Amino acid sequence: MPARKMLNSAGSKQKAAVRTVKRAYIPASVRRDLWIAAAGRCEFRGCCKPVDRDFLTKARCKVGEYAHIIADSPAGARGILGESERLAADQSNLLLACFDCHARIDRDGMSNEFTAEQLRAMKREHEARIERIYSATGVVESMPLVMSFPIGTHVPIVEVRDIHYAMLTNSNFNQFPTSTAIHIDQSNFHLQDNAPDFWTNAQRALTQQYERLVLPELTARGGAAHLTIAGFAPIPMLMKLGALVGDKTPATILDLPGEKWLWDTRDACPEPLYTYDVPQTLPREVSVVVSLSGKAQHPMGRMVVEFEAVTPGRGIIRKEAHLQQFRTSFNAFLQHLFAAGVRIVHIHPATPLSASIEIGRLLLPKTFEEVHVWEWQAPEWQPALRLK
Repeated sequence: MPARKMLNSAGSKQKAAVRTVKRAYIPASVRRDLWIAAAGRCEFRGCCKPVDRDFLTKARCKVGEYAHIIADSPAGARGILGESERLAADQSNLLLACFDCHARIDRDGMSNEFTAEQLRAMKREHEARIERIYSATGVVESMPLVMSFPIGTHVPIVEVRDIHYAMLTNSNFNQFPTSTAIHIDQSNFHLQDNAPDFWTNAQRALTQQYERLVLPELTARGGAAHLTIAGFAPIPMLMKLGALVGDKTPATILDLPGEKWLWDTRDACPEPLYTYDVPQTLPREVSVVVSLSGKAQHPMGRMVVEFEAVTPGRGIIRKEAHLQQFRTSFNAFLQHLFAAGVRIVHIHPATPLSASIEIGRLLLPKTFEEVHVWEWQAPEWQPALRLK
């Protein structure tokens, strides 16, 4: 037989041998341990769907599948002759997956786009996250409170699932969302914030929804004692939400310094510094300019006192500790205003989302008789709403 024909014959026998390899049996103990490690959820990054129920009907059933990182056949995705057989029933080589993600992992066989190392990384990340959840101590339950209003022509899209993820990640799994999440969704509000009637209507809508949806949860026996607040709205509306919540209800405030409400974890993240100069005596009514995310214009017509960041910037508050530092500094500033004789405050803010909510929580009517919030609409400040 010619040499070429002999090679073709040998290759055909190898392919035939590969095709006759049977799917490996995965022992019940291995399947059990994998389900526990994955907490009954798909381990493919970004999915995490529960696989102990029907996705449509929610009926209890097992819809999880066992996906191989190194295929159990050398002809499969990422298959390796010898290794495929050795690792076929090894838990370290298995991912718990939903039907769709199993298909993603296996489609196109040896041409599949996902590498073994990518899939191992997904498995490590998911199972490490589940382990942190199981091991968490001192856990606090917190009710997510989300608010969204249009900003100009921008229609915000805030996903509650992103808030859940941020709560868990930012707290290192020491803060868990309650089963109830409240979304005051006014993203399709019928007016834009430059319309004459926007502020009156928006304030009324927010107050009504807060009283209908949030207050019953806070006052009900066994209701949420802690809130996690995420708001994407014009600054005055964020302050109004903060004023409605007040400072008596414990709350964590989220912001958007980076990706999906996650705080910056870098050690080298710059720490903001604040400065202000409050005279010993002030008029009863003053304008307060708050310059954090940018340098705010000073209004005309009354005396101005400014609270400002030493280096203003759009992403100035990047950690929860930064927000607490701001809260402490701004509260001290307000106390100086009150001691100087101020009773009516006009706020002119250039502030991040989280700081805006915190200002609303701190500017309580019991301290100041009137609190007015203005919005910058170039080329001048426009009155927005009263927090009282």
